[in-house]
Amino acid sequence: MRVLKDDRWSTVYSLVIALVFQVILPIPAMPQISGIKKKAMQAVVCGGGAVGGYKIGEKVADEEAKRLKLPPEAAAAQKRAFQIGIALALCGGGSAIAGTTYSKLTKRDKEAREKELDLAVADATPQSRTYALPDHPQMEAKYTTKPSEMDGNNECRVVEDYLAEAGKGDAALVKYCRKPPSGKWEVNAF
Repeated sequence: MRVLKDDRWSTVYSLVIALVFQVILPIPAMPQISGIKKKAMQAVVCGGGAVGGYKIGEKVADEEAKRLKLPPEAAAAQKRAFQIGIALALCGGGSAIAGTTYSKLTKRDKEAREKELDLAVADATPQSRTYALPDHPQMEAKYTTKPSEMDGNNECRVVEDYLAEAGKGDAALVKYCRKPPSGKWEVNAF
């Protein structure tokens, strides 16, 4: 019986590893890969619960902090914002946003926010803009897009989203990348 238990876990580990490699390694023969890639990434990150999103947000934040040469205090604040942003972008929330302003968003609010961020990342001009949430119009909602920068062969940009209610607010950061000049912008979580 012990052997059977070990075989199940090795099968699970093998499937997870295969899924990770499938997500990381591109398959050029499949034009719909971006949708499949996103769903696989969501399964890996969200399936791992809060730990997966937490670790990915931590990794992206560490890379950005090194690149920007941020002091420790600023790097710590940025790390939390990336953890929230990646949890929202890939999982729609979860335990990573518990206790934040983002945890109060309804489905309609999340859809409106997502639509605004998609428009923001698609616009080549760095900008700041406020937007309204349908079910929480009293919340202050604002995004700021950073200028695009090259990261290897990819063009990347960071979008900061800020929500506040009654003087208390939270920031969410998401790094989007694409193959220039006309590739589709996607969340950079790996």
